[in-house]
Amino acid sequence: MAIEVAHINESEYNEILQRAVAVLDNARALVARSVSTTANMTYWNIGKLLYERKLEGKYGDSVVKRLAVDLKQRFPNMGVAKRNLWNMKRFYIRFSDSEEKVQRSVALLSWSHILMLMSNELDDDAVLYYATETVAKGWNRDLLLNAIKMELHRSHAVATTDNNFSTALPATQAMYATTRCSAAVTVSGSLASRSRWPSWNWSVGWWRR
Repeated sequence: MAIEVAHINESEYNEILQRAVAVLDNARALVARSVSTTANMTYWNIGKLLYERKLEGKYGDSVVKRLAVDLKQRFPNMGVAKRNLWNMKRFYIRFSDSEEKVQRSVALLSWSHILMLMSNELDDDAVLYYATETVAKGWNRDLLLNAIKMELHRSHAVATTDNNFSTALPATQAMYATTRCSAAVTVSGSLASRSRWPSWNWSVGWWRR
């Protein structure tokens, strides 16, 4: 008995495929953000512990050095080297007094992105902009670094001029084109901050001191 093979319209199939890919991509992104948020919660709490114990100077260095050795024996894959423990303390100190919207945006980033933001000594407005853009546009560390070097946070208000750079060009070229477009516009006074918040309802109560 012959088996009847159903044929689907190619454009209809492509639409189904694209929607399925979008669902899976979104799920993968959500998992990645969940992992990052959990890791950041861990680093935040360790940083808070080190801060509250007032570990500074030679005494603090010796304690953190010993702590790194003991923790690494128990958690070899958790990034608890001495240098990273100090970074956790810096992380807590840097954002413990920030507004909740800044804390929430940073909570969604990978640890390497957070370290990059801290290393560039940006104010909270700049951090908010770069964190939001990183999540919304999927910037890797190189793209984030390029954005910081080009000081996009200073010109992002005028970059709202209608264009199709982000869809018509690769990410790096789009960033450059947007910057060049913004540079051509004269802006008087200070640039207004513009926040584009993702719709995810993350619980980040662990930011509270």
